[in-house]
Amino acid sequence: MYGTVRDSLEDWYNPSIESAVIVLIGSSFSLFLLLTSPDFTNPYYVFGVGVMGFAVVFAALMLISVLLKRR
Repeated sequence: MYGTVRDSLEDWYNPSIESAVIVLIGSSFSLFLLLTSPDFTNPYYVFGVGVMGFAVVFAALMLISVLLKRR
C-alpha cells in the first residue's frame, strides 16, 4: 500500500524547473526588498519575511530535487 501511494504521488508531483526558478527569483527579490528596511516590531513585516523565506527555501529544495532526479 505504501508503495502504491508513493508511486501515485510521484506521478502526480511533476514540478517544472522554470516555475521553480520564477518562484525563487521573485521571492528572493521580495525578501531582499523586505530586509533592506527591517521593522521587526510590525507583525505583518515578520509574517512577510517568514513567508518569503519559506518560499525561497521551498523553491531551492524543489530545484535541487528535480535536478538530482534527472541525473
